[in-house]
Amino acid sequence: MHPRPLIADAHFGVVAAGAIVTLINTRLRPQEVAYILDHSGSKLLLIDHELVDLVKGSKIPTVVSNDTGKAGDPYEEFLTGGRTYSQEKGWAGLDMEADENTAAVLCYT
Repeated sequence: MHPRPLIADAHFGVVAAGAIVTLINTRLRPQEVAYILDHSGSKLLLIDHELVDLVKGSKIPTVVSNDTGKAGDPYEEFLTGGRTYSQEKGWAGLDMEADENTAAVLCYT
């Protein structure tokens, strides 16, 4: 399995959006993944195309990355939509979280 830029994007982008990132071990079985998705209250899935079978049947909105980096890739379209939504303000358009104890990452072992 090759490194996935999606993971770095999620760590920075999700936290910058004021949400909580929950990375899921790709070695888990689909029923274990389903438990984590339910228990964590996940609202959106960002997933690599090679791992889609792990979330088959999930009703959570899902954005699939085909690892192309090109227009037409669902993940690239998702990122483009975000840039459009933010009116291209990027990091400068985000509010800083003042509370250093605000949740950012939820980990399951």
